[in-house]
Amino acid sequence: MVSGTQTRRDFDVGETPGARISLSGSETAHKIGRRRFGEFVNLVRGPAAALSAEQNLRVKRDLLESLSRRAIYWMALALFGSLFELKSGYWIIPDYWIKTSDIYRLFRVAWIFGLWGMAAPMAIYLLKRTMALPKHAGVNVVEQMHGAWAALVILTSVWWGAGSFGLIPLQFQFHGTGSGRIGFLELTLISYTFTVLLLAPSLRATLGSLVLGTIPFGFSVGNYLLFERPVWFCWYMGQLIGYCFIAWFLCYNQERACVKEIILEEARSQAEAAMAEKNQFIAAISHDLRQPLTTLGLKLNYIERTIESTRLAEDVSIAQRQVDAMEGMINGTLDICRLESGTWSVEIQEVGLASLLHSIVVDMQPLALAKGLKLRLHSRPYLTHTDRHALDRIVRNMVTNAVRYTPSEQGATRGHILVGCQRRGNLVKISVWDNGIGIPEDRQADIFKSYVQVDNPERDREKGFGLGLSIVQGLANLLGHKLDMDSTPGRGSRFSVTVPFAGRIPPGLLEVQTVESGDLDLTSMVVVVIEDNSDLRIEISMRLIEHGCYVVAGESSSDVIEQLRIEALASGPHFILSDYRLKNEDGVAAIAAVHAATDASIPAVLWSGDTSSAVLKKVAASGMKLLSKPVSEKTLLTLLAKHKPKTSTEGR
Repeated sequence: MVSGTQTRRDFDVGETPGARISLSGSETAHKIGRRRFGEFVNLVRGPAAALSAEQNLRVKRDLLESLSRRAIYWMALALFGSLFELKSGYWIIPDYWIKTSDIYRLFRVAWIFGLWGMAAPMAIYLLKRTMALPKHAGVNVVEQMHGAWAALVILTSVWWGAGSFGLIPLQFQFHGTGSGRIGFLELTLISYTFTVLLLAPSLRATLGSLVLGTIPFGFSVGNYLLFERPVWFCWYMGQLIGYCFIAWFLCYNQERACVKEIILEEARSQAEAAMAEKNQFIAAISHDLRQPLTTLGLKLNYIERTIESTRLAEDVSIAQRQVDAMEGMINGTLDICRLESGTWSVEIQEVGLASLLHSIVVDMQPLALAKGLKLRLHSRPYLTHTDRHALDRIVRNMVTNAVRYTPSEQGATRGHILVGCQRRGNLVKISVWDNGIGIPEDRQADIFKSYVQVDNPERDREKGFGLGLSIVQGLANLLGHKLDMDSTPGRGSRFSVTVPFAGRIPPGLLEVQTVESGDLDLTSMVVVVIEDNSDLRIEISMRLIEHGCYVVAGESSSDVIEQLRIEALASGPHFILSDYRLKNEDGVAAIAAVHAATDASIPAVLWSGDTSSAVLKKVAASGMKLLSKPVSEKTLLTLLAKHKPKTSTEGR
């Protein structure tokens, strides 16, 4: 003892470096031992997640709710099992074989009524308190409720074990089967399987039920087992210890599952919040960009038509291409947002493939010729069940993609693209073939993702933005149409969409009528324009007036209603065009107000640069069509021409 004290004192004053090194090594070994023990415990329990206070409270609440339900099931089994004890003092031997005194019968009756009178009312009471637990309840309140359930379970288990005192004495033997108390102990141990499984959410309740519930058996049969049947005693103790280890494992496994679910739910919530924030940001940027972009596009289109200087015309043409590029990017982003938010409304109807494919090829022909490509159409007079606008976007994007990635010449072969359709039973397969660069096999799985382009590492805007095929995939999923792709690098690709077959177009309706934008005549058509951006409102009005429209424009519904009242027009208005985001109202309300003041049957269209899901859902619920800014002059004029009322001369 003296030597040890001196060594410690020497170490404290720093006089023996060797002792310091030795003790330091001892401390390191101790830390390593603790770390290894902790690793072993984590291996059994599983890694513990670092939870916030709020998450920890949610875990405890979930475990409490699970314990309350399972404890009810567990006590229901105990109460149901006690009914068998009322019939006989030994579950295996019939009642008329047992000769016991009246004191045992009286004890069994008192025990059963005590079990029912204690477990059932207390369980109902605690269940009501658990269900009424306020959402803002703290950890301490939840822990108190958890402890109350555990106490009730332990008390019930102890009372159950006390039932062994009311069974036949140990001295009684019947053909070697043993006494009633031993049988009751064996059946109780067997039933611990249900105890371990049902009470898994609470280690306190489970271990308390297993360990404390056996105390009555210790007083009842412990002396007999320990001194007369030690092998049985070891066997029963082994079972009990085994149940305790299983209960410990299941409890922590239940807790880990609960923690994992909460972490996953938290991750999902964060992902949804991030997606909503992204959509809100895109919507704000989109709206702020579309306002000036629409005005700029209309102005450049007008300047390009009226300018006389060749050099200046080239500069204007370059500026127009930049505007078109920005328009394509913003419209693609809007389409992605509409698909993600589920606000792209479709109208399934019979659609003639001949006219749809013909219009796409006619529109894409100048782009193909400018690149030196041969674009051909091979169609059939088929009718399909689909949404015309969505199918047009699908096929048009596939053709645009083929034109962009097909060189004018590849070796000695001229670049060519074929658009065609083939009937396959009750389906029609629309395909776009090209002999372009093809897609490597390791990139084919990613080709339908947003902003993915196989041959555009420099992000050349002339090759698009990587949104076309992503929109194709989203629209195909929305319509329930199947997409196919076959591609070989250096030989070309085939993109296909399969649609339902609805029949053949009658021969008399096969002729396709086309109208050039230069032939549009909107003379005497009265158009109401509601737009709170003064520059854009003036620019739209000027373009419409140039094509013969009579324009009533204002920054709000009350403004245009007042103008219509003052001017007292002989006819009209014939069309209403309104921005969605106005200063004191939205476009849906503005159009409704004009309808109420004039005629509810007047066709109307909203336009907006807003891509938020809330706006898109509200517009979709109103049943109105939505144009996304910027809107080209050609699109606007074509839309008005479709709704121009026929004059008496046109009717004849």
